[in-house]
Amino acid sequence: MALTQKYGIKYPFTSNNEDNVFLDTNKTYADSVRSKVMHVVLTQKGQKLRDPEFGTNLVNFLFGAFDGVSLSAIKEEVGRQISKYVPNVIFNDFDVYRDENDDNNMILSLTYSVQNGNNTEATTVAVKLT
Repeated sequence: MALTQKYGIKYPFTSNNEDNVFLDTNKTYADSVRSKVMHVVLTQKGQKLRDPEFGTNLVNFLFGAFDGVSLSAIKEEVGRQISKYVPNVIFNDFDVYRDENDDNNMILSLTYSVQNGNNTEATTVAVKLT
């Protein structure tokens, strides 16, 4: 049996693997960075007991008044938290919009760049928030 490189636990947590492990793991460095970014962005501040500053207040913004001021505050907080908790990642842009098929859902689109040595690679991730 060949050994494969693992890059930490996949986020959001799933258990659909063939490796006989409790939770799925990231198989590439890019997947690992994506998991870390999503973990920071989707975790409510105060949920992590030993680090209450970990995460964002995204839920408060999304279910409150939604205007230009709120969007700029969200972008500022997301960028600050990503730079603090995910090394080698540069926050580029962030957009939130309503799901066309269901008004109760919102879609979060996040663009970030990963610095790996002299290379920088941009990635966009979209997540449905229900």
